[in-house]
Amino acid sequence: MENEQSVFELSVNVKTLLLKYYHVQADEGNPQLVDELLSHRDSVLAEKNAVVAALPAQYSLEGSAVNEHWDEFDRLLNQNITEIRESNYPELQVVTLMREAQRSLLDDLSLISEKMQIYSETSLSEMVLWERRQKNLLLDVVERYIERAASSMGAPLTIDSVDIASLCKQFERGITELQSKASTPETQRLLSKIRSQWLFIETAATDDGARLVPFLVMRYTDSILNHLESVTL
Repeated sequence: MENEQSVFELSVNVKTLLLKYYHVQADEGNPQLVDELLSHRDSVLAEKNAVVAALPAQYSLEGSAVNEHWDEFDRLLNQNITEIRESNYPELQVVTLMREAQRSLLDDLSLISEKMQIYSETSLSEMVLWERRQKNLLLDVVERYIERAASSMGAPLTIDSVDIASLCKQFERGITELQSKASTPETQRLLSKIRSQWLFIETAATDDGARLVPFLVMRYTDSILNHLESVTL
């Protein structure tokens, strides 16, 4: 299942890549953030190439789809960055197309992951499922928040029907459930750290009247993602 784990990790990094783009847009093309975005893009590209190269032969069609949708996403990402550098504002239609290409790429990766689990006839452990669920919930919440922060620069808000409050409750429930099972001080410490940073993100995401602070939200998101990988029972 090593290949399948790599596919999931790639999907997480593809999601964070879009978040980092929205952060650039929300901060009016901050040069430092642009550099960080491009560095992350290069890292994800290398990761994508490695994942596709490692796919078994029966996944050739899926691998081709991943490459195709990545190329489209990357092309549109570069176009938006150029627009922001030149005029501070991206083209709304191009932002929408970029997001659609990213969603198609994520669908490709999800399909590969599902097939790998079926063919291997193995089940993911309870902890792996918990970690993945928490990561996806966190990224879903932050995506809606960071889109809102970027909307002042012209990013269209998502058309998805998402209940932010429900997502937040699910994430909080996941932390609470694991805290009741955690048997080591280190795990309790990590979960407390996650909860502390999460409460900040939750407040920012659910209070439409709160001051927008994308920098802190993104910093805490990166921190929580790292902590989630270290949590063990």
